[in-house]
Amino acid sequence: MNTQFEFEKNHKQACGIESGVNFNKADIGTFREIKDFAMENKELKMVSEGKVFLHDLLKLTGAEISITSIPANTKAPFLHKHKNNEEIYIVLAGQGIMHIDDNEINLKEGSIVRVSPDAKRSVDNNSDAELLVLCIQTKTGSLEGFTLEDAEIV
Repeated sequence: MNTQFEFEKNHKQACGIESGVNFNKADIGTFREIKDFAMENKELKMVSEGKVFLHDLLKLTGAEISITSIPANTKAPFLHKHKNNEEIYIVLAGQGIMHIDDNEINLKEGSIVRVSPDAKRSVDNNSDAELLVLCIQTKTGSLEGFTLEDAEIV
């Protein structure tokens, strides 16, 4: 089964795509323009509006990153969980509620939440303004070095 999402053709597209030996770059506009994107999986017949997945766009090898715009007063259509990946949610703008198992966590701009793979989760926007969320997904326990342990001053 194809699990990849592509940019839906009738919505905003990434531009300014560049690659070099040690980098990949794309322009998606301002975070407030995320609502104009849609990602599509043709095999699953699924379209996620107001979302940009960065894995394929930037050729990421150790994480999936997505940016999601949740319209005012919108409930998530489903709960989900993961097999291996933890998620880190960073609220860039707005406010809402995150459901994690039997917990309800209030979110606001600047909130950061880490969620274990097995937890059932969803994010609702219970406000009258857009909720903008950055989500980083990475394999639990895969980080072997970080900050100064992994850095080398050159």
